[in-house]
Amino acid sequence: MVIYTVLRFVLPLRAAWPAKAALSLLIAATAFKQQFFTHIGGHFFSPELPKLVIEGYTAAFVTLAVLFALTLCRDLSLALRSVARAANAWRTGSGMYYGVFSSSGISPTAAALMLALSFAVGVYGVYEAQRQPRIVEREAAFAELPPEFDGYRIIHLSDLHISASRKAPWAAELVRRACELNPDLILITGDFIDGTVEARRADVEPLAGLRARDGVFGVAGNHEYYFGWREWTARFEELGIRMLDNENAAIRRGEAALTVAGLPDGYSSRYGSGAPDARRALGGAPEGAFVIVMDHRPGNARANAAAGADLQLSGHAHGGMVWGLARVIAKYNGGYVNGWYDVGGMKLFVSPGTGIWNGFLTRLGVPSELTVLTLRRADK
Repeated sequence: MVIYTVLRFVLPLRAAWPAKAALSLLIAATAFKQQFFTHIGGHFFSPELPKLVIEGYTAAFVTLAVLFALTLCRDLSLALRSVARAANAWRTGSGMYYGVFSSSGISPTAAALMLALSFAVGVYGVYEAQRQPRIVEREAAFAELPPEFDGYRIIHLSDLHISASRKAPWAAELVRRACELNPDLILITGDFIDGTVEARRADVEPLAGLRARDGVFGVAGNHEYYFGWREWTARFEELGIRMLDNENAAIRRGEAALTVAGLPDGYSSRYGSGAPDARRALGGAPEGAFVIVMDHRPGNARANAAAGADLQLSGHAHGGMVWGLARVIAKYNGGYVNGWYDVGGMKLFVSPGTGIWNGFLTRLGVPSELTVLTLRRADK
């Protein structure tokens, strides 16, 4: 990306060589964002850097990516135009045309427009990633749902990634907005944080304010395992979030029951925790209960459906983050990346994420979401 952008955007500029050299160095430095985060920020998954540094470097990186794409589109346009001219020269017998990439260079005006558009996209992508999530109301109907739970309201949060760029004020505002919705239940499907308990202790404190009639439940995501899952599980329990690890909890309305089960992330066995096991997680659940499974990654959906789940809530994929990337990201998540899926008679909902990881702090066309899910009873 760097070499191509320098060769096809910087060098053709009708500008002085010192300006080209400076722009080339800036482009090269921008490409090393992850190395900067790791070696200067201290951790690939959680750079402990000022918020403006994280946001600014990410905006610069996205600017480079967009500039690369615009330069490639420009070259494709030049190539197509040259092919058309060559075909016309051959057809009319006016002589062979060789200038496939010929041009008089990039004018300062064209370069400024390309840079401005790229920079605007980069800044907007970071803004969308950092803003409070949109509240999205969704409904799902189930023939298996007991009548007592018709209209039951669940807030689904996932991938908050409370971090050096999204600290306590962001979390406090999210909690305020969630509580105003007066849910029956709050479920959090992993990746609460980026960072150690020591680094994020104060930043997660607002989560203690989460309130729902039947409680707040969560499961660990892969990022909890990167930063000490035992310590984080204990910290979340201190905040009033019941963490489910291959276990379940029953919620009752009279004789009817709803079971919430939680599975550890697929990384769990690498870090000394039990591997996800849906049948174990559902052991002892009330007979005939409607079963909701929280699983950070959506890829286990078929196994969870076979174990008896009626609804699976997941996250992890962040919805693809950028419009057009969903198909690529789905390949690494069992084919599931965002929204509703029917899997073996079970409904799967994959959240686009309530927050986002600092390693790719941008959203373009895939906004974050605070999901309010209302369960409805369908006619059998």
